[in-house]
Amino acid sequence: MNIRRHRAILLAYLGMIVLLLLTSVVAPGFLSPTHLRSTAVLAAFIGIVALGQTFVIIGGGIDLSVPWVLNSAAVLMTLLAGSQDAPLLWIVPMLLAAGALVGMINGLGVAIFGVPPIIMTLAVNVILQGGILVYTGGAPTSTAPAAIQFLAVGRIAGFPVVLILWIVLAALATILLSKTAFGRYLYAIGTSATVAEFSGVPTLRTTVLAYTLSGFTAALAGMLLTGYTAQAYLGMGDPYLFTSIAAVAIGGASILGGSGHYIGTIAGALVLTILTGLLPALNLSSGALLIVYGVVILVTVSLASEALSSLFTFLPRFGRPRGPSA
Repeated sequence: MNIRRHRAILLAYLGMIVLLLLTSVVAPGFLSPTHLRSTAVLAAFIGIVALGQTFVIIGGGIDLSVPWVLNSAAVLMTLLAGSQDAPLLWIVPMLLAAGALVGMINGLGVAIFGVPPIIMTLAVNVILQGGILVYTGGAPTSTAPAAIQFLAVGRIAGFPVVLILWIVLAALATILLSKTAFGRYLYAIGTSATVAEFSGVPTLRTTVLAYTLSGFTAALAGMLLTGYTAQAYLGMGDPYLFTSIAAVAIGGASILGGSGHYIGTIAGALVLTILTGLLPALNLSSGALLIVYGVVILVTVSLASEALSSLFTFLPRFGRPRGPSA
């Protein structure tokens, strides 16, 4: 990561600390170990969904199919498992593969057929929504198996299992972005797909892989979230569309691509979770949080657009040959 990315990430964590202290003043007891642990667990679900979204956004895309990839995995897992643990041995790998397949379809549509990411992923989201509604008749009823509930709410030596999983995923994401060719290719594509392609970057493979990871993490989050709520219900993935995007934006990434890091997204997920806890203390409805999401996205896109305009204005002057004027 360069200095600019470090600065954006540090600001995200500084904002998280300030917000945490402010919330503790408004709601005494917010900084208790029990409440902080609960906050981290809730942030983990946002963070896991936002992991794949981070890769997609860094690459200059966006994934609007997250809600119903998540919801489909949750509903299908409960219905196929029938509250039993044994079938999970084949159900979980199958649904993770299915989520990855949906992401791959998104990536192929964007990279090969040139469908705009918003249109491609939104269409897939609607198709999945319709498919699940037809399959369930609009009323999924099965509960989550005990093993999935343990992953979501269980503890090992007093430490939440879902946090252990999140830490492992965060480490893998950090390695992918910072230490591999895939990470370098992703930043290059997000900065300029055309320049990246002429530079020999495998744009097709990298883009498809980014969307595949997004589908995989959305499916994983759906199953874990079902364990947390103990059952699947239609619409459970809807709040994670804007939270996954807002977490990436708050973490210092440009919505237009080319910058950002998952370390910053972690801060974004924590900030959104703290905000959710702050609303009841201020007697505000959940609609206020949606306003925050919208403002964050508008501000980050505006700042990124302004930065790009300044860059393109500066480049011709920078590249102009020196010498006496005509």
